[in-house]
Amino acid sequence: MNDLLTFSEKYCKKYKSRLFFGLILIFISNILTVIPIPYIGKSINSIKNLFLDLSNNKNIALFKKEIFFNAVIILIVPIIGGFVKYYMRQFIITTSRMIEFDIKNDIFLHYQKLDLYFYNKNSTGDLMNRLTEDISFIRQYIGPGMMYFINLSILFFIVFIQMFRINKSLTFYVLSPIPILFILIYWISINISKNGKCVQKMQSYISSFVQETFSGIQIVKSFSAELLFSNKHKKIVLDYKNKNVILAKFETVLSSIIIFFIGLSHVFVLFFGSKKYFEGDIKEIGVIVEFFTYINILIFPIIILGWVITIIERAKISNNRINEFLREKSKMYNIGNGILTKIKFVKKIQFNNVSFNYGNSTNIINNISFILNGGNTLVLTGKTGSGKTTVAKLLSRLYDPNDGEILMNDTPIVNYNLYDYRSNIGYVPQESFIFSDSIYNNVTLGAYKRIHYNSIYRIMKNVMMEEDIFDFNNGYDTIIGGKGINLSGGQKQKICIARAIIRNPKIIIFDDSFSAMDNKTKITIMNFIQKEFYKSIIIIITNDMNYISDYNLLIELDNGKIFKNLKK
Repeated sequence: MNDLLTFSEKYCKKYKSRLFFGLILIFISNILTVIPIPYIGKSINSIKNLFLDLSNNKNIALFKKEIFFNAVIILIVPIIGGFVKYYMRQFIITTSRMIEFDIKNDIFLHYQKLDLYFYNKNSTGDLMNRLTEDISFIRQYIGPGMMYFINLSILFFIVFIQMFRINKSLTFYVLSPIPILFILIYWISINISKNGKCVQKMQSYISSFVQETFSGIQIVKSFSAELLFSNKHKKIVLDYKNKNVILAKFETVLSSIIIFFIGLSHVFVLFFGSKKYFEGDIKEIGVIVEFFTYINILIFPIIILGWVITIIERAKISNNRINEFLREKSKMYNIGNGILTKIKFVKKIQFNNVSFNYGNSTNIINNISFILNGGNTLVLTGKTGSGKTTVAKLLSRLYDPNDGEILMNDTPIVNYNLYDYRSNIGYVPQESFIFSDSIYNNVTLGAYKRIHYNSIYRIMKNVMMEEDIFDFNNGYDTIIGGKGINLSGGQKQKICIARAIIRNPKIIIFDDSFSAMDNKTKITIMNFIQKEFYKSIIIIITNDMNYISDYNLLIELDNGKIFKNLKK
């Protein structure tokens, strides 16, 4: 609970004025809720006296006047209280939405700072669930959860003072079930917490499964595997349903217990109140009515307490799940302050006895060494799984070597500012990932400033994509479907190549980036790139040499080692 309070406090400080006014309004609304109750008791007493003294016209007029005055207060004060409650909710609930906005932005920013090691071991569905469902529970805890809890606490205190002032012994009888109720609530909340954790874990698993299924929907349909995935989904959801049913049982038991003890308090008011009235300890019947009314105004806050307990327990679980990721630190970071100056040119790239593995005992690459001068082209080839892509990721500093070092201009790349270093690299990965956005935004992704359309026209023309663009209704403003579903493989690769080179990078890496194009197109694009970026270092990872006529170094990898190293 302390972790949840600490986490919430961090964000609540920003909106402390709004929350403070909300707290004041909670207190005022509860005062306005209690104010009419004594007048209800007085009205009952006046009505009783009116019927007992019908013969005295003077007293009848006086009683009617009292009843009218009491009725006005009973009607007007709740209306004022309604306005106060409206603004109370505006301050607190709206603020909780603002806090939700801040938390989501902070977590999304933190996600982006984490390295590929983190994403290799965590599913996308789980990341999304923590960013949506878990934050929603924390928002409900900060907003309506705390509002209802504080409201009940203040209202219970005011009601206790009022009842204690009227009759001490009857107050004791009426409130005697409450301590037992709180003990039962605590016991049930433990079980809610335990089962809630299982439910939220299953929810993350379902999100991951659904996200993965629809990401690969083309494969599912191609293999007519809809029934297989449907049955698997039913099995997962059934397990989720069973866990939710268990949780719902505890929540239902909690609500039933609360209603039972509220009813018990009513019975105690009726039994002990009537007894005291007939014994003469209570002089007016209106006192019993007041006690009934005080208990009645506690019914909703105490019933909602069951929901609040559930939200608090789920928020605690969500807070732990979110903090679990917030405590994750990227292994890729600037050493010291890094070299903050911009990289003006790349004179040389050097691998010195570089070895690397992805966290297992087997090295993907072993003791690789080579030197590549500025303006040179390296062709990296080899069998599948020989470590070609790993070399590209190490050079992009998506990972750091386990052994050895990579140098740029005779300086280890770990000494460069990470952002400045990566901004000088144009990387076209094996998977041509296209965002659900316009063609313009996909091409200019990561650019420092807005790029004029003329620059895009020129690049797209030279990567043989211009004619394809004109076939789209909205040209460069055409919105591409998820993962470029309305583009061919070659079109996606051309957009990714344009995206990499439009920033004029000093190092350009093509990782099997021409596989979906015909040979003539490959040759045309490659000739343009080598001519246009003659000062840049170009690395081409491929097993197809037909479109490459000009290169300075060819390295063939086999089982993570350099099998052949040829200079042209």
